[in-house]
Amino acid sequence: MKGTTLVSTPTLIATGIGLAAVIGLCFHLPDHWFFTLLALACLLGSADASYRDLKLHAVLLLIAGAVCTGAAAHAAHTASRSPR
Repeated sequence: MKGTTLVSTPTLIATGIGLAAVIGLCFHLPDHWFFTLLALACLLGSADASYRDLKLHAVLLLIAGAVCTGAAAHAAHTASRSPR
């Protein structure tokens, strides 16, 4: 099986985005950026899971992406309302 891998390109990209989010959080990345990057990683993972016909994984990653999107919106709203 020359040229085949167990980990697909979207999974590698999603893992890289998730790792960048965690590393950014260590360097005081704002919460809304952290959750936005996490939501993007979840949506990429969901697209890859649906392509591989892993329906339960795809649905769970979509739910996780929706939760992270809501958290990102809440964090952005809270940051815009806080006094500077």
